[in-house]
Amino acid sequence: MLDWEDLKYFLAMAEHGSLSAAARKLNVSQPTLSRRLTALEENIGAELFARTRAGLEMTLLGEQMRHHARHMQDDVHAMERLVTGHDSSLSGSVMISCIEAIGAMWLVQKLGNFIEQYPGITVDVKVDNAVSDLLRREADIALRMFRPVQNDLVAKRTVTMNYGYYASKSYLETRGKPQALKELKEHNFILPHDEILTQTKTDPRKVYSLSRSATFRSNSMMALATAVESGFGIGAYSCVMAVDKPDLVRLFDDLTVFSTDIWLVSHAELRRSARIRAMYDYLGDMLTSHNDAFAGRLPARAAE
Repeated sequence: MLDWEDLKYFLAMAEHGSLSAAARKLNVSQPTLSRRLTALEENIGAELFARTRAGLEMTLLGEQMRHHARHMQDDVHAMERLVTGHDSSLSGSVMISCIEAIGAMWLVQKLGNFIEQYPGITVDVKVDNAVSDLLRREADIALRMFRPVQNDLVAKRTVTMNYGYYASKSYLETRGKPQALKELKEHNFILPHDEILTQTKTDPRKVYSLSRSATFRSNSMMALATAVESGFGIGAYSCVMAVDKPDLVRLFDDLTVFSTDIWLVSHAELRRSARIRAMYDYLGDMLTSHNDAFAGRLPARAAE
């Protein structure tokens, strides 16, 4: 008899092409994956992968098994959603997949009231800019920067997160405060990678054209924010995050550099779960109540 756990590990290796990538996805060690693969192949009596320097290459049998294993996984997840969707108890775990820009700190700070109100629910925040597959139960609820297209998902646009140009007081004391956008060419500039800008409502060329060259670049919104706070230069910074940063100064009045909508997403079946519904409603209300902060309409402490 085949063990579903072994097949789950096999499918992860088949879809990611290496032990290391599959281990990161499943949050297990590579030796554990290697042992499970060996046990599965011994149980079957045939190899499912050829081990090469480039990684794992599937055998013909492996390709055939992957097709069936994927169907099995979809069925298992469908049953899990069905069972979870009929859970009326306010206890258990709720996993939220959230973008790094607000998930690492801001969201966590806003969950205290929920935790007090629902002590039986474990809040699990998965901070990841990659898209969690809600259909495969990689998360129960997601905060995304785009509207999902899958029919089985329900989504609600909550707030628009605006970014303005900010700099630290220490940087401005040293380099001076620019009064016009054209003066940015004379300043150190902090730029995000293209993969971040493609998820926003802006043309990357407009952002790049303002700067002479980048002093610092990153694909991490938290790294970019830290660079601005540390005085590396001028860069786009989330308005909602800047409210509680007294050392940051917003430049060019209310200019919005770029913006992105925040969508609250869940599976239609999971919303019938009492604990997931409680979190879904809480997040929707909480985000909407901070609409002005996300839009940058609240005065920053360092606005003087």
